[in-house]
Amino acid sequence: MRKIGMLMLVGIMIVMGMWMSVAQAAPVKVAMVVAGTLGDRSFYDSGNEGLMQAAKELGVETKVFECRSVPSAFSEQIIAAAQSYEVVFTIGWELVDPLLEVAPEFPDVKFIHIDAAIEGVANVSSLDYLENEGSFVAGAMAAMMTTKTEDTKINNQKIIGAVGGMDIPVIRNFVAGYEAGAKYIDPDIKVEVGYVGNFEDPAKGKEMALTIFNKGADIIFQIAGNTGNGVIEAAKESGFYAIGVDSDQGYIAPGFIMGSMMKRVGLSIFETIQKILDGSYKDGTVMSYGIAQNGVGMSKDEDMKKIVGDEVMKKLEEIERGIVEGTIPVPARS
Repeated sequence: MRKIGMLMLVGIMIVMGMWMSVAQAAPVKVAMVVAGTLGDRSFYDSGNEGLMQAAKELGVETKVFECRSVPSAFSEQIIAAAQSYEVVFTIGWELVDPLLEVAPEFPDVKFIHIDAAIEGVANVSSLDYLENEGSFVAGAMAAMMTTKTEDTKINNQKIIGAVGGMDIPVIRNFVAGYEAGAKYIDPDIKVEVGYVGNFEDPAKGKEMALTIFNKGADIIFQIAGNTGNGVIEAAKESGFYAIGVDSDQGYIAPGFIMGSMMKRVGLSIFETIQKILDGSYKDGTVMSYGIAQNGVGMSKDEDMKKIVGDEVMKKLEEIERGIVEGTIPVPARS
């Protein structure tokens, strides 16, 4: 009997050991909730790239929850994600209030919000981007390039423009940097800015871009998510330059995208997941990504280098160094 009992005990221990091994091997489950939809070729897609990279390289299990810009879905999708996933990223200014309402109901879930600094909630951290720094460089580039009238897309007026999706703090931060960077190069340059009121309407983006183009702007910075695809379409049809945003958008309209001010959402998501896995992640913190952290900056791809030339590229690199070193101050939104 004693022998049988020992064998049973050994069997139980083996089964428990196998169960624990399986439990330990279970991948961390990471969700991303976006206020709109994937396919914007910009902000949301950049985040998804980071999520897919983490799934491939870090072995996490992932899923994207899309709210499709429907307000009633904001809280619903955050709750749905939190019910099944250990880590939940939320992307979009629209999700701040719903997140703050939902997070206390799931104290064991790590929530990380993208694009706003949230403090004071134990299980909510945030990734905050210094888009004003990257946009300062974009503005400086536009100011230098708008005088190069040998380029057939450039007119003889010192006017550049920007199209914002909505007049909200994060977009105003882009605009503040863009205007400051332009005036750092030329205090007399004129910057025409228009806000569409929507991040999901390319037709209105195109209309706004054409309005600004007709005021004399030959370079227009799109800061409008999916709406910005309309700005790029207008650039192709009317023969001016667009500056892309969030992702490297040069492939969308080669020869018409001067460069892209990249907000590396994917990189920051990937790095945050790495920290969670290696134990260095801290709950309830704000993690900032500027030029120094490679979180924002110009695309610097071959198309951009070809369009702007070596002299402008060197000047942009000089400006970036000045921003990192603190010798070139960059204003934030007022």
